[in-house]
Amino acid sequence: MTTRGVPWLGIVFIGFGLFVLFVAIPQAVTSPSNVRVAVLSPTFWPAIIGWIIIGLGAMLAAYALLQPAPEMIDPTEQPEDAGTAAPWLRLFASAVIMVGLVLVTPTLGLVWSAMIAFGLLSIVIRAPNAILSGIVAVILPLVLYAFFAHVAGVAVPQGEFIRLP
Repeated sequence: MTTRGVPWLGIVFIGFGLFVLFVAIPQAVTSPSNVRVAVLSPTFWPAIIGWIIIGLGAMLAAYALLQPAPEMIDPTEQPEDAGTAAPWLRLFASAVIMVGLVLVTPTLGLVWSAMIAFGLLSIVIRAPNAILSGIVAVILPLVLYAFFAHVAGVAVPQGEFIRLP
């Protein structure tokens, strides 16, 4: 007989999100009172991230409560990557990609560097849908650039070779 899982990870996420919203943001982020557009307030995006963390924590907790506990695993059965260097190589490759992102951003610009990094990370983690990953790798940085550069009026680092409008 299996029992429900314990939602500890979800509870920790919810607690962290509440900490971000009610302790970290009020203590560490100052917001001038003359900001007319809420999206441009220095506290707006950290608060959005805090609420996203709380939402993800709630989903994790609900998933743990609604799913039956996993069956006992046979100790003689090994996972696919057990005993190989593949997980460590993927971790190392991810670290190299992140360092590369920092190093090439001044030359290529944030948008193009993010596209390349997202695409490479999708390959490293073996994303199940390569076409969707490629589409997201191109569209997401462009949409974010358009929002921040043209709506919010925030300068996004441009590269030396290809400049976006």
